[in-house]
Amino acid sequence: MKNGGGREELQLAIAGLAARLIAEDGLECGPARQKAAAAILGASVRAGNALPDNEQIEAALRSHLRLHDGAAHRQLLHRLRMLAMEWMQLLAAFEPHLVGAVLNGSATVHSHLHLHLFTDSAKDVEMALLDRGLDIRVGPADDRAAHAQEVIGFLARDSGASSPPRGGAADSTPVLLTVMDATALRQAPSAHARRHDPSLHAVERAGRANLRMLRELLQASSGPPVPPLHA
Repeated sequence: MKNGGGREELQLAIAGLAARLIAEDGLECGPARQKAAAAILGASVRAGNALPDNEQIEAALRSHLRLHDGAAHRQLLHRLRMLAMEWMQLLAAFEPHLVGAVLNGSATVHSHLHLHLFTDSAKDVEMALLDRGLDIRVGPADDRAAHAQEVIGFLARDSGASSPPRGGAADSTPVLLTVMDATALRQAPSAHARRHDPSLHAVERAGRANLRMLRELLQASSGPPVPPLHA
């Protein structure tokens, strides 16, 4: 750790182990990073700036999934993105955008589907979901998320699922909706280190994707044909 090269090698080692813990054990990024650092450095050692950031762990996770899961991972991404398109069309009135692991390619069988909705009335979103007979859970938004009103969670039926997602049934996928103020749509998503990952499609690097961007991404993949968007 006396030079930048040593620190980078250590970050890569921690990121690689964290990626395996996320893929195999379903850990979140933060706990996986801490557990990996403790395993590599020892519980009593302070990692300091040797800890990898979220984007480094995401990149390591994508590499792990491509290497160890291959076609199964591609099929998982395609299925989750098709499910995202279905719900984005159903919630089109609220300017839905896909974000998170399903968009950037780091989703695992433990991942949820995360959408950002842009509207001045979170209650309208709740009513739209309740009208569909969904059992929803509503909670406060993360204090760090500017312009976020609340978070809504539910299980979406997913006939393509071959194994139970975390906390759900075999034919369901957890969906998380972060309801944002309508004005937040005018703000560009934060820049991420993943923009430098040459293996990613431009839409995967974008930070968020609307319906047409998601359809472009699906058409660029090698999965089944993508149906046209509803008028």
